[in-house]
Formats: sequence, C-alpha cells, structure tokens
Amino acid sequence: MPDRKRKGIALFIVLGIIMVVVALTTVILRVTSTQSRLTHHQIERIRAYYADKAGMNLAFYKLRTGAWTAPTSGTDPRYYCINNKVDAAVTCYEAPYVDTNIPYNVQIAVYPQYSGINQTIKLEIKTSYTYTPS
Repeated sequence: MPDRKRKGIALFIVLGIIMVVVALTTVILRVTSTQSRLTHHQIERIRAYYADKAGMNLAFYKLRTGAWTAPTSGTDPRYYCINNKVDAAVTCYEAPYVDTNIPYNVQIAVYPQYSGINQTIKLEIKTSYTYTPS
C-alpha cells in the first residue's frame, strides 16, 4: 500500500476519534449541568420545607401564648406572615414577622376557632421557595 493512502486513513481515524471525544465531552457536560440545576432546586425545596416547619412552630407558639388570635366568626382565615406574604391578594393581619434566618416568605392562615378536627383551629402554611438574594 502506498504511503499517501496510509496518511489519508490516519487522518480520518484521528478526526473520528476527535469527534467522538467532543461528543462524549458535550454529553458529560450537559448531564453535569442538568444534575447541578436539579440538585440546587431540590436543596431550595428542602430549605423551604423547613421554613414551613419554622412557620408552623412559630404559629403554635404565638397562638399558645396569645400573641396571635384566630378569627372568632366567619369562614375566612386571618393571615400572619414571616418576612412577607406569598400570595399578592393576601393581607397580613399585622406587620410581617421578620426572621433573617429564613430566606423565604412564609404565609400562615389561621382559620376561625373550631374549624379543624375535634374542635381545633385549622392552620394552612404556604412558602414560596423561589429565593432571590438581595
């Protein structure tokens, strides 16, 4: 086989190997990037879950000590907020409780007395987990 034909074959083999390496690198980078975004999203959801738990504990404490009160009549809840409200249409009953340890807005709906099971007060706690650092 002449020397020229061997050089042509070697060039195609090298180009093929480079194309395979570039394709594999692209796939690996895309998978890593997607996994990073998913992990970040999952971490934010977990943090928001614990912000909800903190809001629940705060609501229990404030209701137990009498600092917050439930509506005595009607069916509409009274809203209390940590940092700020989640829903734009909601009006917080008092100035939002600011907690710098919780980077999310937590909205706590306290329903009228005896609205829950066994003559209890029903709570509804909502958190937005789209955190935008300031």
